Amino acid sequence: MLLTMEEFRVFEPQKPTYALIGWPLGHTMSPELHAQLFEVSGQDADYIGIAVPPEELEEAFQLAKRKLRGINCTIPHKKAVIPLLDEVDTAARDLHSVNTVAFRDGRAIGYNTDILGFAESLTRDGVTLRGKKVLLLGYGGAASVMAYHCVTQGAYVTITGRNLEKAAALQKQLCAAVPGAHVAVFGRKHIPRDIQIVLNSTPVGMFPKENASPLHYLPHKTEYVFDAIYNPPVTATMKLANNKKTKTRDGLYMLVMQAAHAQTIWSGVQFEPQACETILRRTYGKMAVKRLHEKHGKRNIVLCGFMGSGKTTIGRKLARLTGLDFVDADQYLEAQEGKKISDIFADEGETYFRDRETAYIRELSQRDGIVLSLGGGAVLRPGNVEAVRGAGLRIHLDTP
Repeated sequence: MLLTMEEFRVFEPQKPTYALIGWPLGHTMSPELHAQLFEVSGQDADYIGIAVPPEELEEAFQLAKRKLRGINCTIPHKKAVIPLLDEVDTAARDLHSVNTVAFRDGRAIGYNTDILGFAESLTRDGVTLRGKKVLLLGYGGAASVMAYHCVTQGAYVTITGRNLEKAAALQKQLCAAVPGAHVAVFGRKHIPRDIQIVLNSTPVGMFPKENASPLHYLPHKTEYVFDAIYNPPVTATMKLANNKKTKTRDGLYMLVMQAAHAQTIWSGVQFEPQACETILRRTYGKMAVKRLHEKHGKRNIVLCGFMGSGKTTIGRKLARLTGLDFVDADQYLEAQEGKKISDIFADEGETYFRDRETAYIRELSQRDGIVLSLGGGAVLRPGNVEAVRGAGLRIHLDTP
């Protein structure tokens, strides 16, 4: 549910309710993520979005304090909300950024769970920071979160970007917050060669401009690449990595874990790692469907390949991951005809079978939201290919 300020003024929650406030507040995955977290933890709660213009932040905050159990803040309210709080935890104060507020006993306490989500991502991948040489691309809000965690863990951080003055401002902020922090600023042409970890905090490479990257190549000693972008799940910056020696991670796990930590702050609930992994897989699936629609302009996924290429096995797994329905074209044909394909061949001949196959493929191609597995010989007829092309993203499964 996404509310305007006018709607929020008259809104009265029927159960414990939390909200995301921001401006503008377009498509956000937060309500969906929190709904999944409520489900796995057995909480009967709601999560809404509220579009709050900057000039109405104070009013929205006071309404939220009365009506809600807690809020998340996004752009442009992460810093502006701080003067309205009764207490701010250390990391959020040092970062000048609050993304989670808990309302307790009439008091409002601010936290930053983005840093916790980032830290969880590194831990998940077995990445340690002490003594490591880290290159940070960017100097905005996400950059300050990553850099703060890195310097508090003993890393040597180099910040780069188009505007070195802004990079220097972040350097100054970090050194003031963390005495003894090792932070340097370099132009992109002078990046140190001994960098081991590369962190991209910029939106460069995000859908729809997926081929863009803030770097043309990675320093040759790079061991790990983290990109805060999660659409696409494999960014142009991540593609620069050598898969044999360099681990990569997109920003979706960070997003899931910052939401989980927010709920822990609000209600004390703890999440088992497996529950978060399940939510991560589901969210990747939903992202895949979103990309199917927005990037490829398709409604269905169509798998083709010779017999034994794994179309049915992979198709069922894709369907479970994405929430789409799985349809095996051969099985569908047999069900409609009331006999096995081998019997159709024997009784009616191949021409009859191929004609019926084409008819059913055309019928199935009119559906929305399916993973369609074609028979091995289906693509040999141009009419079948033409039928699935309009609404389906075709994937050919090859076997060695």
